[in-house]
Amino acid sequence: MATTEDYLMAAAFTLIGGFVFFLGFFKWRKLCVIRDIPRSKIRSMAMGVVEIHGHVEANQLIRSPISKTECVYYKWEIKEYRQSSSSGGKGSQRKWEEVGSGERSIPFFAKDETGTALVQPDKAEFVVSHKKAYYQKGKGLIASIKAIPKIIEALKNFDPHDPNSLSFDDADLEPMSAHRGLQSINIGDRKYFEYFIEPGDNLFVMGTAANDPDAPENVVIKRGKNEKTFIISDKGEKTVLQNLKKTVRTCLILGGIFIVAGIVIFLMNLGIIPSG
Repeated sequence: MATTEDYLMAAAFTLIGGFVFFLGFFKWRKLCVIRDIPRSKIRSMAMGVVEIHGHVEANQLIRSPISKTECVYYKWEIKEYRQSSSSGGKGSQRKWEEVGSGERSIPFFAKDETGTALVQPDKAEFVVSHKKAYYQKGKGLIASIKAIPKIIEALKNFDPHDPNSLSFDDADLEPMSAHRGLQSINIGDRKYFEYFIEPGDNLFVMGTAANDPDAPENVVIKRGKNEKTFIISDKGEKTVLQNLKKTVRTCLILGGIFIVAGIVIFLMNLGIIPSG
């Protein structure tokens, strides 16, 4: 006889599947918007949803917290090598887990051969390649547990206009390639990644163009009130579309599997499908 826990499991599988499936449709809609909007030159773009390609210019810059790189956008990410118990309590597994991340941005200009537009990046989705990576050897599990919250808090409170407000001089950070094979990895070791957009970087920007008397040529690109798609990327439109296609495919397949599993478990609980 099926118990309450059995029905809750069926409901959980179905709800999770429905959420993932819905996420896939949301990403699919975004993919269609990006694919269907033609590329515009800045001087001739119409008001509304636009796609432009241009290089970055800026009147002011901020500095990234680790490498102190002058930029208009940065994101930091920390991954730590941790050990956790496997499902069922049998044995344990070791893997890299993200333990903290953060990002900041300021308005900047996108310029092509025809003109310049102000980009207001609030609430934008940034798709940016990592530019710097560092490795830090841990000092044991207890030291790691004590240190990581302080590091994350310092990074979140970092003043990007004052590069001296945070120093990693004593942190023993070693520059590394994110794809290099690492030897003798220990619990508590960390990887630090920085992503940023610098002046001169070529960007793909899709957002909503609107009139703004304070912007060059009275145009600003920002997140729209009706169309929320707002992407800023240094990877190009083709790469963004390819990544979205993979995400859509994964969400629809996994969502479908979870939904079917939930329905099957529910029917087994009712005795409609034999349980074995």
